[in-house]
Amino acid sequence: MKPIAYVGIDIQFSRLTDEDRKRGLTFLYLYDLPYTDLRAYAGLIITNLVEEQFLLEHKNILNQYLSHGGVIFSLTETSLPWLAGVPNWKRSPIPLKDREIIIKEPIYPLFAGIDAYDINYRKGVRGFFSRGYFEKIPLHAEVLVTDQSGATIIYVDRDSTNGTIFAGAGTDIYRVFIDEDNSSRYLSLQMLTCIREEYERNQLKGVETQ
Repeated sequence: MKPIAYVGIDIQFSRLTDEDRKRGLTFLYLYDLPYTDLRAYAGLIITNLVEEQFLLEHKNILNQYLSHGGVIFSLTETSLPWLAGVPNWKRSPIPLKDREIIIKEPIYPLFAGIDAYDINYRKGVRGFFSRGYFEKIPLHAEVLVTDQSGATIIYVDRDSTNGTIFAGAGTDIYRVFIDEDNSSRYLSLQMLTCIREEYERNQLKGVETQ
């Protein structure tokens, strides 16, 4: 089983636990990207703890990975065009205390069994899921999560490249809910499962078209 890379700068919040490693995650230091063969990974989780200018300067590496059917799950508040089709992050005008996170129907497997209340509130406080949204997403992208105004918070795009891009408007949904005592704790495991399933589907698709 190929590992999934967790990409970021090396600070305490981005460091992995033994449990993360048992799940098949491995930390990839952002600045090692040019020296890394990404074909070794089933997917990349790109956290909000990155330098976007560096990613922009090396976007060809990400494009090449996607051209081989790779899977990238970006959790970055994007302000530069380093990932195919992903628009700039915008801060929501809705106050965090009033903003409602809505899981779109039909529910994507990433959110199967997740109670929307559990991702809206953490210890009774709203605002941990995301502070922003994407305005102009790729035409054929599938919207997975919005707020009450219909603004896109997470989408998946299988058409802009030969791979799969999941884009979330900020907030590390792998890390934030991992220790919660409710349905949101399963989000991290389901995230990894979705990445692996997309990778396998893309690899089979590539074989069929050869």
